[in-house]
Amino acid sequence: MKKITTVILTILLASSLYAEDKTKKAKLASDMRTMLKAVGAIQRAGFYNNKEGVKIAAKTLISNLNSLIETDATTYLPDSKANAGKFAKKRAKMIKMYAEDLIVSIETDDFSESLEDYNQILKQCTSCHSRIRQRQWK
Repeated sequence: MKKITTVILTILLASSLYAEDKTKKAKLASDMRTMLKAVGAIQRAGFYNNKEGVKIAAKTLISNLNSLIETDATTYLPDSKANAGKFAKKRAKMIKMYAEDLIVSIETDDFSESLEDYNQILKQCTSCHSRIRQRQWK
């Protein structure tokens, strides 16, 4: 009886850990889609000189970076990309910095600087995706 109880508890624990991992991956994927929409919204608002729209989109981008920073990349990246998680976290911090600077640039009507901030955000996203997505995900 003790062995059966131990086996059942082991299975329940393993399945709960697996479910937690799936939940984190789903949240990360959802946040990535939200960040993509936010980057597009920054661009659209910039085309129409909608300063408030740029600020709202930049804040949306910033607010969705946490799951990227908090998620353990080794759970979804191939073993050969073990250090890519550190790279992704660094890119996320840089995106946050540039998005915050974008808000300041928009508020001070420095459109040249705001365009450079947007460009840097795109560079951070692209550099991470090109490095991490070279191979198959787990």
